[in-house]
Amino acid sequence: MTDVNGYLCADDGHQLYWERHGALGGEPVFFLHGGPGGRCSRDHLAFFDLHEFDVILMDQRGCGRSRPYGLTRNNDTARNVADIEALRLHLGFERISLLGVSWGSWLAIQYQQRYPDSTLNTTLVSVFVPFTANTAAYDKTLNDALLEVGGGNTQRVHRRLHDDCRERQRQAAMHWLQASSRVSGHVMPMGAFSEFADAEAVLAIRLELHYHAHGYFFSPADNTLSLDTDTLVIQGIYDRFGMASLRWLRARHPLRSRLLRAGHNAFEAPILKAVRDCLKRECSKPHASTCTSNGPVPTR
Repeated sequence: MTDVNGYLCADDGHQLYWERHGALGGEPVFFLHGGPGGRCSRDHLAFFDLHEFDVILMDQRGCGRSRPYGLTRNNDTARNVADIEALRLHLGFERISLLGVSWGSWLAIQYQQRYPDSTLNTTLVSVFVPFTANTAAYDKTLNDALLEVGGGNTQRVHRRLHDDCRERQRQAAMHWLQASSRVSGHVMPMGAFSEFADAEAVLAIRLELHYHAHGYFFSPADNTLSLDTDTLVIQGIYDRFGMASLRWLRARHPLRSRLLRAGHNAFEAPILKAVRDCLKRECSKPHASTCTSNGPVPTR
């Protein structure tokens, strides 16, 4: 078993924090966290059998323990994907598997497109694809929720997060946390929003809105992507934008998927169990695997 960490320095001012856990010589799996603006934690190791997998946790640009925290300069999808490849080379892996959750699922897809010869298996959980219609629908839902909590809209929140007044920044962050909580279905006491709306939250939400304002850097070329046959989607059917993403992907590739009675949260018991089970799937690639569903698969 191994347990090490470090920083990978990019040539444009970013330093990427990473951790390595599990079995040396096991299947190397890069875990790609959600966001944009999220972070990795030891809690994410729950997805893996650490006796079988060599797990790499990586905080994306401007996220978690990566430096500088919250930096939006030189921060886009393509650079985050290049960081994954740079870390693969730094750690000396010939090929890697990917487990992407939410926003991380799109990074996993993008890595697979750009570096197919470096990819083993790809598992996408609570998938998010920022195709134009999905992003527009997500923006409308966020704006509706922001209006309900008195936050205006995403553009107003974005402006106030860059205000010189720290109190206006904090209020904007609190409105964003309240609205995103409603959209995700997470229930939090009102006092918790004020507690979490600190300087770190302001920077994280700025980064998230940086991506949102740029349409998550989705390009016309993304409409023609083709996924590897060893791609598996694990998706909760109550996750509106995840299901829209899955339909979009299926229109372009005959994907294997497991549909579960769950929402977007990858730590929900059905999703967590499915991920652990499906990571053991067997397939023809070295260190790779296949998954079969246990019992009936719900559909919508």
